[in-house]
Amino acid sequence: MAKKVAFIVGSIRKGSFNLQIANIVEGMLEGKADVIYVDPSSMPFMNQDIEFPAPNEVTDARNIVSDADAVWIFTPEYNHAIPGVLKNTLDWLSRPLDPADPDRKSAVTGKKVIMTGVGGGKKTEFSRAQLFDVLTFIGMEVLDGQGRGFSLDRRAFTENIWEPSDEVIDNLKEQVELLMKSI
Repeated sequence: MAKKVAFIVGSIRKGSFNLQIANIVEGMLEGKADVIYVDPSSMPFMNQDIEFPAPNEVTDARNIVSDADAVWIFTPEYNHAIPGVLKNTLDWLSRPLDPADPDRKSAVTGKKVIMTGVGGGKKTEFSRAQLFDVLTFIGMEVLDGQGRGFSLDRRAFTENIWEPSDEVIDNLKEQVELLMKSI
């Protein structure tokens, strides 16, 4: 049976550079693992008043992650931090599936996760560091430390065009190899 990897892209912008890199990685995983995307844009704001039963969008995301062998997160950086839409998604995914479960098992408990970020000159350094802390706290098994970050040149921001270098592609291939060895 093929392995499954859930992708979470922390940007909902049309033409997102992180979505572009997710698409590249999806191509690299072809024939090795099936990829299914979690849609952060569909998630309501985390609110314990609507937690049980969870909204359908949350249940769908939890099912995708629960059924996956691993999760791959692609994150931009907004004001030196994790994007709100990504944090909200992780908040929902980290909540207990059953309110009566004394172990408080969630969709992400013990799940392997790897991260990649595309952004400005600091290569999403701050969001990946925060993300590492959050992922560790919610009980995920983080692969590749704080992951890999890549910098966009000014042309990318002004023309919405980014052509990853050979170095970026090689780094992504290394991450794919690491992930596939771990699942």
